[in-house]
Amino acid sequence: MNILIADDDLVTLRLLEKHIQAWDHHVYAAQNGLDAWDIASSTDLDLVITDWKMPGLDGLELCQRIRNADLPGYIYLIIVSAKNTNQDIVTGLRGGIDDYITKPFDFNELRERIATGERIVALEQELRNKYEIIEKNYFQTIRMFSNLIEVFNEDLGGHCRRVAKTALKVAQRHPHVDETEYPLIEAGGLLHDIGMVGFPDHMLLKKTTELPGEDLTLYKSHPVQGEIILQEVEYLRPLSKIVRQHHEQVNGRGFPDGLSGDQIPLSVRIISAASTYDGLIHKWGYGFEDVSERLVLQKGYQLDPDIVDLVLEINVENMRAEKKRNHKMVPLEDLVDGMVLAESIRRKTGTLLMPVDTVVTLSTLNKIMKYAELGNIGNAVMVYKESMRK
Repeated sequence: MNILIADDDLVTLRLLEKHIQAWDHHVYAAQNGLDAWDIASSTDLDLVITDWKMPGLDGLELCQRIRNADLPGYIYLIIVSAKNTNQDIVTGLRGGIDDYITKPFDFNELRERIATGERIVALEQELRNKYEIIEKNYFQTIRMFSNLIEVFNEDLGGHCRRVAKTALKVAQRHPHVDETEYPLIEAGGLLHDIGMVGFPDHMLLKKTTELPGEDLTLYKSHPVQGEIILQEVEYLRPLSKIVRQHHEQVNGRGFPDGLSGDQIPLSVRIISAASTYDGLIHKWGYGFEDVSERLVLQKGYQLDPDIVDLVLEINVENMRAEKKRNHKMVPLEDLVDGMVLAESIRRKTGTLLMPVDTVVTLSTLNKIMKYAELGNIGNAVMVYKESMRK
């Protein structure tokens, strides 16, 4: 192990160093707390043995600083002190140390105390390794499912990716969301519509109010279907609950469970608002200016009002960013001769219909309108801003 020893008494320091090196450990030595902290904050340590009373920074303060620092791995902390009352020992243990040895001490005892620390450090490292494997598998599984959505339907996959991005931005601004919840919210955004994989394409293009009875029933089943899919993987079960609830509304008129208000978890309310926002822009073709009005209509009715306010902030930022870009989403009815496509026009299946840099003419405009009538494309396309001024 890498062991740091700190003692202002040079004789004791050298004696400790000699014995610990003889026990096949690598030793770092410091004669005061500040030097010891410099070593601890810049060296990969496993264990620290420190005297309590030292100039500058005493041993207990050193241990507290180590314990509160964001250092890699767990460092086992031992205080060696002439203070030997029960209150001294309790104070040391409350300060974050792992073991307390009173002076004078026996070196055989110290060796066994170090051996105990070595076992604890090894167990912590094993747990950390297992956690890293679980975390890696978790995110690999998330990416796999996300790719599955994208392969099934590029537009649906794009929607989920954008919802995840927006939901994460909202979460980072929300005062009641802890940063430990960010990965779950982002993953919830990525997979919230996984239950729609396998649905007929025509269902993905219509509003729920336009769906006939059987299609509407099938559509309303997708949150539950998504939950069932994710429940098959044990460590995705917390995520499956988010997927089940993402169509609940604060007014209690959502589905599948009719939850309302605070019955709906905050993470779900965030994803629901992010999904609504993205749908307004990319599915129904509303501009950033029009989206604000649409969201306000749903504030406190379908969507959490505080979250809507955060989404509106993000929308303003998106609006400003859009103005800086060299292209703009234009409704089909506003297309005119001379405009130039800044993005290829594709079918919902991804098939290319009209390549990027196509100049809009009467002929191409008729084709674009025909594609829209057939339901192959949305009601807006991306054009270069410069071409709009010609």
